Amino acid sequence: MKKHNFLLLLQFLLVFFFNQTTIAQSIIIKGKIPIYISPDEPAPVRRAAEDLQRDLNTVLGQPSAFVTKLPQKGPVIVIATADHYKENKLLLKDWEAHQIYADKEHIILNGADMRGTIYAIYSFSELILGVKPLWFWASEQPVHKDQITMAVNYKKVFNSPDIKYRAWLPNDTDFLTPWQKLSDNNYQALFEVMLRLKLNTLEGIITGKESFTPPYSPGKDAATGQQRGLITTGHHLNIFGSTYAFWEDYWKEVRHLPAPELTIANRQALKEFWGYHIDLAKRNNLEVVWLVGFRGNHDIPFWEFFPDAPKDDKSRAKVIEEMVQMQIDLLKEKTGNPHPPMRLTLYNEMSNLTAAGLFHIPDEPSLIINFVAARRDHFPALDVRNYTFSGKPVGYYLNFQFTSTGSHLAQAEGPRKMEQNYRIVDSLSGHKLLFSVVNAGNIREHLVELSANADMMWNFKPFNPTSFLSTFSNNYYGSQYGIEISQLYQDFFNSYWQQKKGDLPGFERQYLFQDLRYARAIEMLLNDLEKGKYSTNPLDNHPLDDPSKGSVGYFRVIPADNDAENQLEAMAKGTASSIAKLEKITIKSDQIYNKLESGKVFFDDNLRGQAYLMLHLNRSLNYLVQAYESKENKEKKREFIKQTLNEIHLTKELLNTSNHAPFNDWYTNDAKFGMNLLEKRLSDLYNELSK
Repeated sequence: MKKHNFLLLLQFLLVFFFNQTTIAQSIIIKGKIPIYISPDEPAPVRRAAEDLQRDLNTVLGQPSAFVTKLPQKGPVIVIATADHYKENKLLLKDWEAHQIYADKEHIILNGADMRGTIYAIYSFSELILGVKPLWFWASEQPVHKDQITMAVNYKKVFNSPDIKYRAWLPNDTDFLTPWQKLSDNNYQALFEVMLRLKLNTLEGIITGKESFTPPYSPGKDAATGQQRGLITTGHHLNIFGSTYAFWEDYWKEVRHLPAPELTIANRQALKEFWGYHIDLAKRNNLEVVWLVGFRGNHDIPFWEFFPDAPKDDKSRAKVIEEMVQMQIDLLKEKTGNPHPPMRLTLYNEMSNLTAAGLFHIPDEPSLIINFVAARRDHFPALDVRNYTFSGKPVGYYLNFQFTSTGSHLAQAEGPRKMEQNYRIVDSLSGHKLLFSVVNAGNIREHLVELSANADMMWNFKPFNPTSFLSTFSNNYYGSQYGIEISQLYQDFFNSYWQQKKGDLPGFERQYLFQDLRYARAIEMLLNDLEKGKYSTNPLDNHPLDDPSKGSVGYFRVIPADNDAENQLEAMAKGTASSIAKLEKITIKSDQIYNKLESGKVFFDDNLRGQAYLMLHLNRSLNYLVQAYESKENKEKKREFIKQTLNEIHLTKELLNTSNHAPFNDWYTNDAKFGMNLLEKRLSDLYNELSK
């Protein structure tokens, strides 16, 4: 008995001393841990520190205060760039490199430069506090913890990103913009998630109405990006971040003159207008990658906007060359920099002119030649595939969302297709890829693709889409179902109807029938049904199928590629194939959803809900094709119209369930898909057939 008691005492003492040793080798992070920021830190670092302060309060349940002096004892978080922390023995020097490490009881969040420190702050939130980068967009509050243990020898170093400039373009934002206007939290969420994913550039314009009256400040997006530490760059039609929408404002408010006519001949007026935007950015200390180029107002070629534009392609290319050279000369003069960071985006007609050998890119060592994925179906276009590279920096623009035919309500391109695009461009360029931008429109629908792109642009060489999906799924849905969900994502991306066989060897899923194509195809069938017309190829002659505008291949339904005689048969076969795949995916999704604990809402929004949405859209088009083929059988046609209408109702109900906090009324502002109009036309047709 005595021996037994002795052994119990010995065991207790061993456990006690082991625990004491472990505690002595650990930093215990509790609520109210102070945050010290070096007095030399710029405003964007302090803004990120405010998010850290919120994260600490959310996770640990007590507010942390900013302190102006380092405490003599006890744990403290130290935010300091470069050598601002005097005891820093681990200096980093490369672009945006950053680290988290422990120095006794000091937890050091350190970057080689301003953005590096910002990334260190958000990395600490993710790795130590458990705040996921998409927490807000995933509708998931961080998990509460009483305390967090951190090893005293903790050290995590992030080297420089593989791709220097990593951008998002929020474009065609029919859901995002009204939602952003509801609150400042909503508005800030875009900028915060960009930095949490370690992006560094926002593409758009740099002006607003406020930019043309004292004190001549940047527009809200550019100003907020600057406050957050982001670089700004122009969209492919926004030269130096300008827009012709403010042409009148500039001449009236700044020059106090009547606005001259916008013509190619009036180059002095154009030069003055563009020069104002360079001066505006410089005066407000914006960090800019300067966009040069020459397009029209909105997303059109310049010859559709300027009244004195030439009529032939060779002359049009010459005008663009002259305008671009004028802009480059102006930029060098205004900045005093012989090699300012610039980019030229070869979008649409620019891509065609370059591929035809008509447009010649200026020989400028700091000019990023920004190629663009083919429109509507996103793969490296002919210009980049045939271009002779000479060591100059290269950029790539990829659409995840495309307004007329692309993914609007559901993601479609996926991590694997994104990776293939970038691998091809990087390889063709001789590994000179320097700039990436993805067009993701409303953001929320494309969170997996956006996260994959951000990850690949930082870790280009080792990135693997399958591994990414596994890591992503484990992180957001838990390890118990992570592997199954990552496979479901792959199955979902592979469920899309490939209405045309690929023509790039080895390039998977080159052509896809994304959700907006369903909306437009339904419209084309309804046009005939309402008029009593019939055609075996009813998708021909879409209004936007205009080769002169670079818009060839609106639907790209190739009957022979579907073992079909015509478009009707191809649509019937293609949708039936996708329906079979999506039925399996939704059944599996339901099974997981009913058991899932972590990330349940996000799973429903981002995968299960999107699978059901595409299932309903495939069924709706399939039923409508059958209605169309019913011809004179009025009763049969009416029944299929009823089934189509029911699927559209189910799609609307599905979207309504996604209108939850913090995304209340998200889908009520649909201006692109046109769900309500489709529903009305189907209902009217059904009623007409009931007479």
